[in-house]
Amino acid sequence: MITSTPKFSRFLIALVAVLLLFGLLCFGGATLIRADDPPPGCRIDPSGSLICQGTAVVTAVPTHVTTVQPGTPRPTQPRPTRPPTETPPPGTFYRWRYCIPDSVSPTGYWHAKYVCDQATGQCYPTAISLIAAYNCGTPTPTTIKVNPLPCPAGFTQNGVWCLIGWVRRAEAHIPPVPISYRPYPRGIVTDKMEFTAPGLIVQDWACTSPQVDNWNPRTWGYDEDYRNLYFCIRWRQIAWPDPSPDPAPAWIRYVWDERAWGQPQEDASRQQVTEHIYVTSSAQKTENGPGSLPAYQVQAHSYWIIDWRMTWEHAFRWTDCRRTRDNNDICEGQKGYAVVQHVEWRGESDDGTADLRNYGAPHFYADSTLIQIPDGRVMNVLPVPVIEVQGVIGNP
Repeated sequence: MITSTPKFSRFLIALVAVLLLFGLLCFGGATLIRADDPPPGCRIDPSGSLICQGTAVVTAVPTHVTTVQPGTPRPTQPRPTRPPTETPPPGTFYRWRYCIPDSVSPTGYWHAKYVCDQATGQCYPTAISLIAAYNCGTPTPTTIKVNPLPCPAGFTQNGVWCLIGWVRRAEAHIPPVPISYRPYPRGIVTDKMEFTAPGLIVQDWACTSPQVDNWNPRTWGYDEDYRNLYFCIRWRQIAWPDPSPDPAPAWIRYVWDERAWGQPQEDASRQQVTEHIYVTSSAQKTENGPGSLPAYQVQAHSYWIIDWRMTWEHAFRWTDCRRTRDNNDICEGQKGYAVVQHVEWRGESDDGTADLRNYGAPHFYADSTLIQIPDGRVMNVLPVPVIEVQGVIGNP
């Protein structure tokens, strides 16, 4: 008969426990998912659910396991300014409306996605998706110094001139805005197109050269106490919400030259990139697109204000008395003193932004449709060819 000692029994129990633990690790390790090491392509949400490819597939973490060290800030993720691109159902296309204000949205704004019929262009009112929109808040307008032009001024369709002195003048013309689009050189029916404007343009100063002497910039008249008047003028492009006295409606306002059933007919875009979808080809439109293709005649309205500045020198004159010991000299009633003339030329300046409403314009700013299209031409419209997708059968 075999007997066991207490020491051997304790050893046997310990050995069995080790073997059981080893078995759990080996056989249970296939289903154990650590909180700090989820499988590739998955994440663990705060409730303890394992999220893979957007679907909760298993509860992997016991409730007592902490997935994030307390007090550790969660890393912030960049927020998209536009929703991701998706493929619409057959026979339909997506139409987007951006930055719709709504207090119910967690950000205060929605992007709305409409599902529209490809044949009719009509959108289904029951098939609308809302996505919380970021970067839609109202920016703060730039403070400007409103100051009328100090000179007699004249305006043309895209220009302004200012008369300095009797015959000198400075003149500035609104430059064309380069507008591009893609796909280029032609879009495809029901496919999204992107129209891109550059950053806001600041024109070089147009100045008097050489400077003007004997002209008073305060009274705008002849005065020998002034010299070296240097006057400059320029156009500067602005976008909503500038200028603060009368905000422009957009960065670029596009008028799409759509068919009667095409929507939207125009967009007051407050960003550099604007999207549009044509549901009909540009057939029978004006043939001035790339390669003389018929093209939609898109207007791109930009907005401009007039800045001016000037510098000059002003003579400050005074007299004092200098002793000469000549009794024929009298200065301020004192004999033996002569009057001495002094002059000091001091630099001065002024500047401002003119309110064009004071010159008969409907707004503080000017509205221009002058653009430079991708092939280098300067026009008042952007020709955009749009074609239908056609199958091509190649020769064997």
